[in-house]
Amino acid sequence: MIQRLAYIDSLRGLSIILIIALHSRLTIVNTEVNRMFLNMELPAFFFISGLFFKRYSSFRQFIIKKVNNLIVPYLFFSYIPFCLLSYFFTDSYSDISFYILAPIKPYNTPLWFVRCLFFTFLLYYFIDKFTEKKSILLPMSVIAILVLVTCLVNVKYQELKEVNSILSEFSFIINDILTSFISLPYFFIAQQIKKRGWLEFKINWKLTTLLVSIAIAIAYIFKQGNFVYYYALYGDNVLFGYISSLSSIFAFGLLFAKLKHTGVFQLFGKYSLIVLGCHYVSIIILKTFFWPPSYLVFIITFLLMIPCIYFFKHFFPKFTAQEELFRFH
Repeated sequence: MIQRLAYIDSLRGLSIILIIALHSRLTIVNTEVNRMFLNMELPAFFFISGLFFKRYSSFRQFIIKKVNNLIVPYLFFSYIPFCLLSYFFTDSYSDISFYILAPIKPYNTPLWFVRCLFFTFLLYYFIDKFTEKKSILLPMSVIAILVLVTCLVNVKYQELKEVNSILSEFSFIINDILTSFISLPYFFIAQQIKKRGWLEFKINWKLTTLLVSIAIAIAYIFKQGNFVYYYALYGDNVLFGYISSLSSIFAFGLLFAKLKHTGVFQLFGKYSLIVLGCHYVSIIILKTFFWPPSYLVFIITFLLMIPCIYFFKHFFPKFTAQEELFRFH
């Protein structure tokens, strides 16, 4: 596993803060700039997860690691925020079956990403295993074909789910699977960067400013509208979507690497899973009972995440991927 680099945590922290802004319905600058950030938010998470991808000694150990890091927090945050919400919405959530089925389709909807990320890890595990020690062209070709087929399937799927009740009912899991395939290039590119030792570098501020400016310009030019992973929408041109998201990741990665210590970005990045599991509860309660403007929803939720991080990491470390609940023997 790669050594923990501060700027990687900062990049992940920026992404989770942008997700809070998105769910708060906060417009950061204007619609066009928002689209550029939207193209980056989740791809950055997939890219960073790819940096830390490891097959371990066996598939069994790999699964146990992913269960500890993803499935356990997924189940935990499916219930903890849900129980809090049910206290405020007693009439709506009094049916016991709703509690039983909570992990299948959590009311805490941002958890879909954790489920999707688990699928992506599984897919990449088998691609990496069966293309090991082969030419780099083989995994590149396999992933390119999978992405192309997924795009073709998705076009038909988007048409059919509007008229097919079964597809519509299970869209939450189908969307996850399709997005898992679409996200494979981020894993692959991240792995190539890690293998070549390109994560640790030293460049001066002048060159950093130039590269960041160019990357941001490219990200803005190639940004995609209608780009929402939750609904398996990848814009009008998937290739441009990859260019935009990777350019943004490159730009902010360079910037954070130069800044080194970024305080709250590092904190939110290191405990992004806790923030992902908690922020939506705050937003729902604020919007249901108080209806403050979007910027206040964002600010209040942002501030609440700091005590949430310290509370959950200290009192529930085994359920928030801070420690292992299940151990490999």
